[in-house]
Amino acid sequence: MNAQMWTRQMAIPGFGVEGQEKLKNSKVAVLGLGGVGGPAALYLAASGIGSLMLVDGDIIEASNLNRQILFSFSELGRPKAQTAARHLLSHNPELNVEVVGKRVKESDLQPLLNGWHIVLDCFDRNRDRLAVNRECLRQGIPAVHGFAQDFGGEIFSVLPGKSACLACALDEGFPEADVTPVIGVTTGIVGVAMASAAILSLTGLGTLPAGTRQIFDLAFTEILKVPVEMNPHCPACGK
Repeated sequence: MNAQMWTRQMAIPGFGVEGQEKLKNSKVAVLGLGGVGGPAALYLAASGIGSLMLVDGDIIEASNLNRQILFSFSELGRPKAQTAARHLLSHNPELNVEVVGKRVKESDLQPLLNGWHIVLDCFDRNRDRLAVNRECLRQGIPAVHGFAQDFGGEIFSVLPGKSACLACALDEGFPEADVTPVIGVTTGIVGVAMASAAILSLTGLGTLPAGTRQIFDLAFTEILKVPVEMNPHCPACGK
């Protein structure tokens, strides 16, 4: 490990070499590399995470560039997952990257997520988010789900068997816009918050804020925290 790359964070009291080694030995799956997933993956790579799985089947389009900071105008038409991997390796050459450059179905998730320590769900459709939630529950993998729209955003973390799951908080029939309106900085805040939650959890310096909706809006200075109770009749985690 090239310790010089991470001297500033190893200087944090309680973090040190031990915390850095924990990150080096951690495996994080990032599902979706858009406005939320890009910043999350970038900060995880820069933090010294050992392994990242990057899942995205889309190509880079001009409409992405107001928020998807991993990509540039010169890369239009290129696959997101492979392009993101190249940029992340330029930040951290010691990173192990697994690229999944296709749109995954729920049936793909079981083999994909097996063995990963935490999942960052950066997909932008509720059906995909809820599929990730179900698979993480089946495998007992902690997950952080991210949402961004307009000037607001939210993260919701799940510890299987110990907290409410995403299906407890999200109605699968909730209406969605065909094209989500959003300002770029909002997605960045959500992605960074997701990366932070993962880093604190993996190093043991904190715990996932599981079962609590953490909601912010750029018009306000406070983060709204809304606890969600486990639903005994939940179709995903209920008894």
